[in-house]
Amino acid sequence: MEFVVLPDHPAGAEVLASVPSPGLPRPKVLEHHSGRPWLVGDWPDDEIVCVGTGPRRLVLLGCAGVDPGSLAARLDRARSLADLDDLARLPAGSFHLVASLDGEVRVQGTLSTACQVFYTRAAGVTVAASRAESLAAHAGAGIDEERVALELLSPFGPPAPLSEGSVWRGVRSPRIGHCLEIHRDGTARTRRWWTPPEPERRLGDGDFVREALFDAVAARTAGQPTVSADLSGGLDSTSLCFVAARSPGTDLATLHYEGHGGRGEDLAHARRAAEALPQARHLVVPPTDTPDWYAPFEHTPHDREGPLMFVRARATVEHQAGLVASLGARRHLQGVGGDELFLPGAMCLHGLLRRDPVAALPHIRALRAKRRWSLATTARTMAASPSYRRWLADEADRLVADRSWGSGASWEVPARLPPWITRDAASTVRRLMREAVAADPEPLAALPVQHEMIWINRVNGTVMRRNSSIGAHAGVTFHAPYTDDRVLEAVLSVRLADRVATNRLKPVLARALDGVVPTGILHRTGKDDASPTLYAGLRRRRGELLDLAEDTRLARMGLIDTAELRRLLLATHADTRPLMPFDPTLACELWLRALPAAGATTAAPSSRTP
Repeated sequence: MEFVVLPDHPAGAEVLASVPSPGLPRPKVLEHHSGRPWLVGDWPDDEIVCVGTGPRRLVLLGCAGVDPGSLAARLDRARSLADLDDLARLPAGSFHLVASLDGEVRVQGTLSTACQVFYTRAAGVTVAASRAESLAAHAGAGIDEERVALELLSPFGPPAPLSEGSVWRGVRSPRIGHCLEIHRDGTARTRRWWTPPEPERRLGDGDFVREALFDAVAARTAGQPTVSADLSGGLDSTSLCFVAARSPGTDLATLHYEGHGGRGEDLAHARRAAEALPQARHLVVPPTDTPDWYAPFEHTPHDREGPLMFVRARATVEHQAGLVASLGARRHLQGVGGDELFLPGAMCLHGLLRRDPVAALPHIRALRAKRRWSLATTARTMAASPSYRRWLADEADRLVADRSWGSGASWEVPARLPPWITRDAASTVRRLMREAVAADPEPLAALPVQHEMIWINRVNGTVMRRNSSIGAHAGVTFHAPYTDDRVLEAVLSVRLADRVATNRLKPVLARALDGVVPTGILHRTGKDDASPTLYAGLRRRRGELLDLAEDTRLARMGLIDTAELRRLLLATHADTRPLMPFDPTLACELWLRALPAAGATTAAPSSRTP
């Protein structure tokens, strides 16, 4: 799916004619009430809901569980773009909302950015689109090299609000919870339409989390003869399989990629789950049939939006899309986002301690034992309470510090620069972060635990959006129901005391799906990790990686020192943590190589030491 949104302005047609839409020789066109082009692109017929009454028009693009009649009735009562705020909360699923009210335009995506909005200025007016590279083509925008330096931050790129930026000059995105409004004169503004709920609802207060999960899955399975899903054996993906299996009129097919070694708790749970789902088709892929992580490299990405997060697994995503298509499915469900929603961490206890100290203390003791913290580390973590602005300012000073895993009161997973960053590039990143601090940024939520959940939900949504771009060659899209707006809202509204339990891995999910998922699977207490797969891929592809590091676009731009990068690849590592900074570096390098003009950048590398 790809589309461009134009203002109700004469220049809109000029923008459309200026650069042919990439990959769209004969695009579909919807018009404003005035007759001018409004929405131009390509989308499946079963992924659009379009209603209109007089000069009011509204479109949902994606998977939306909503009755068109109810939508039209709400639209008929709207007198301004702000009147659509409640309407936007009505449908379940993951979709773009695009409206034209007498020529005034509203565009918004999802909180997760699985459906993202980009916008820029072209021909004197604001234009929006589902893809950043489409807007860059229309506006003639080049690469923002300072932004590329930011993208080297690991593990998930820059913190908010810098995470809303783009690697294309002049192309931006609304902040999480904001929509874009384009006026008839071509000017635009972003406006907050969503605020996170307070964590005040008891789990026993109805089945609101359960309903949100079922509605999110139903939005994907509706009208689909076959839907596929991961059956990794992990609690999150396995739970979705049992929910999807209850979808009427839809056949379920599952995929399980066996880990290297063929052992582990996930494998055992996947086998038990498959036995409990006899009506579904189950495909098990052995390691010998699975592409290595870090391979292949000599290819052109299916989109040029920017560096691809978790690029090491790109070949696996392509392989998976092909298998999904062979099973007759167009939509594939994944459990991405479940850990971040349902697995309570230090910041959940940090918030609970301030609301209910008595309830928090036993869980803090359990966390201390699990992470082997000293009393001093535990006290320091739980006592710290920096404002978001103060935390961000401190992070700007710690960009090259050793990462301290599992401790510290963090609004987000701390971002760190790789050891191979050049001094000038590190200075650029530090300056950009300090400029963000000077702008007095607001957090995504008042409570750090809520901010952290919303922020990481965006990371996961971005992964799903980019994976769907990879799967497009096979006609397959990837979906993570846990990242949906309504699911996120439901979990954010749960009391902090109800999110933790000493005897359950994910108590909110277990309560929501009690009676749906077999008890032995639902109440599991551990999970596997992917370290063996990473090590195997690195071992087999080390030579190719070293060849790639010999002459990089990033070094020509003065951003990295390839000698330091090669030292990482040649070394042995007791755990995977030293390899984490390599992912964003590899992603940036492969993206630059896919751009026709990337080779023109020949800036000399700077001194390595930041």
